[in-house]
Amino acid sequence: MIQEVVTLSPDALGYKDRGKMKWLGLMLSDHSEALKKQKQTTYSLLISPKPQQSMEEISACLYRSYAREKPLAIQLDVIKEGYYLPDIEGFIIGFKENSIYLKQRDQTLKRIALEDIRHIDWIDTTDWFAKYTRQDVTI
Repeated sequence: MIQEVVTLSPDALGYKDRGKMKWLGLMLSDHSEALKKQKQTTYSLLISPKPQQSMEEISACLYRSYAREKPLAIQLDVIKEGYYLPDIEGFIIGFKENSIYLKQRDQTLKRIALEDIRHIDWIDTTDWFAKYTRQDVTI
């Protein structure tokens, strides 16, 4: 008696290989873990706490920015995931009660509560405008 060896492949049995889809769960968790590590190193390297300024110093800087239309960088006294948030840069365009309104580079307005401000630094206006104007446009 002769025996035949029959090998059946998964394709012959109707199995449809999902290709890369079966690895998606593994890659997603590895990718999100790598992004979390990168974010932590970025925050720890770039953002350090600046000295806390008094409310009088903060008010004087805000008034000068408003009166002279000078750009400034504001560090908030807000900690997210163990690190300070990046500085918010722009011009002061108005005040209302205990809040200021800041016009950012992309022309959006941001409302900031005065009690959330930790430190204010001045931005050099030549750097501000040179960095954010397009020099490569030809007419």
